[in-house]
Amino acid sequence: MTDSTKLAKLLYYVQRFGDHNYELLNELTGIENVSDILSKLKVLVTPTPRFSSLGLSLFHTIIKLKDFSLGTKDFYYLLDGMIMASLRDALRNNTIILDIVYLKGRWDWVQILEMANERQLIGDYKTYLEYKREVYPVDYSTFNFENLTFEKTILDKPREPFQLPDLTDGFKPDWIDLYTLGKKQENPLMSWDEIAKSLDISTDEVVDHYFDHVVGKGLVDAFYTYLGNLDFRMSLIVNDTNEEIVRELSRIVTLLRISYLHNDKIYAFIVGQRHMLYPIIEFVNSLAFQYKFIHEIYLHPLSPPHKYVLAASIPYEHFTKDNKWSITLHELKETFEEGFTKIVSGTGCDKK
Repeated sequence: MTDSTKLAKLLYYVQRFGDHNYELLNELTGIENVSDILSKLKVLVTPTPRFSSLGLSLFHTIIKLKDFSLGTKDFYYLLDGMIMASLRDALRNNTIILDIVYLKGRWDWVQILEMANERQLIGDYKTYLEYKREVYPVDYSTFNFENLTFEKTILDKPREPFQLPDLTDGFKPDWIDLYTLGKKQENPLMSWDEIAKSLDISTDEVVDHYFDHVVGKGLVDAFYTYLGNLDFRMSLIVNDTNEEIVRELSRIVTLLRISYLHNDKIYAFIVGQRHMLYPIIEFVNSLAFQYKFIHEIYLHPLSPPHKYVLAASIPYEHFTKDNKWSITLHELKETFEEGFTKIVSGTGCDKK
């Protein structure tokens, strides 16, 4: 196996450029058998969308449930797939966080939450629009590649964020771009041939669109790279946008993203292994004492599947071959009514 220093360097560049340009990764790291190494390590690589370039906005919504039986999948169907994540909090059994995507500049989807409130499914909710984000590469310099564990939870120095540059410059993605990106998010292990078959086009066409448009035009920010067994996802809301706080939070080795929200809040997306949970909480609490900020921590175990965490792709099914988003409030309301009927009847939203 290649030494840990080179492996850490390889994973740094994978997070920046993806895992398919083997020639570039070889040139940057000096590692020849990049493909074999990534396969042997079972590295999972997922592209993160640049929502503004796709004509979408991202909202973070904290919901208090009235119907405690509602699950993560129920919200996926009630909102017609317009979510990137449905996250149940393990510390408060009445709380779910939704990462919702919708047409850029529009808030009318909130009417669906109002309908859920009127039907006594949910109670209070708070919705925040993301106006800026910073993506952080996981630091694998102290990662144990033998037993696939993080040996250090809090780094001595802050990390620097990076994102692929926005090269769209007026470029408008077509339906192949959107579907290819969505499929790669949906299943990072899906082959180009499988994606091509699902779209009924040639493999070469899929590959060209992915590299020339999806990556080449900056339709993605960066690539989340997962290695080893992860046990939880954490949502951290901080009522302060102080840059010093953000820099300190970047010392958490598995912080993936900082989202800047309106109303002067930041949302931190963190993953981790079981032994990292208490050190992260202790570190955040120490920062809160030092910088005098109020914060909320929400914990989402990754097992059992879908009980606490349901991750989803961009809603590519709502993008037509005319290269337009086909999303209307009327359709969302109809889907909600269908889902509500199934919940009331006890059949469940996910059973179509």
